[in-house]
Amino acid sequence: MTKDIFTRFYDIETRWYDEDMLGHLNHGTAVNLIEDVRIRHAADIGLEPYDRYKFPFIVASMKLDYLKQISYPEKLTIGIRVSRVGGKSFDYEYGVFIEGDDECAITCEMTLVCFDFADQKSVPVFDALKDEL
Repeated sequence: MTKDIFTRFYDIETRWYDEDMLGHLNHGTAVNLIEDVRIRHAADIGLEPYDRYKFPFIVASMKLDYLKQISYPEKLTIGIRVSRVGGKSFDYEYGVFIEGDDECAITCEMTLVCFDFADQKSVPVFDALKDEL
């Protein structure tokens, strides 16, 4: 994946403690960075990510591919886009880019289900997400 397929970007810097004992970005940290971008994106499109009754997504699946090593210190840009919208679920694609590089260091595909926590059932995808497609 390259930067040109993404619609939105978010900048993040690695922290010293993001590395594992092998000297590269820990896989758990990569997931945390991607989750941070998901929340920031939701806020940018008008959803309320800190209120689960107004931002009811459940992550159904997540797949990451590590293509390049990332070490500390590094400035990263994470691209995000809605790549599919179904009736009650949608997909995000992410690309993690090292500053100055247009090819992904990490890619992620995530399927989310829109969910009503009060009624404990899936609900139709929000219009704000459909508009992003």
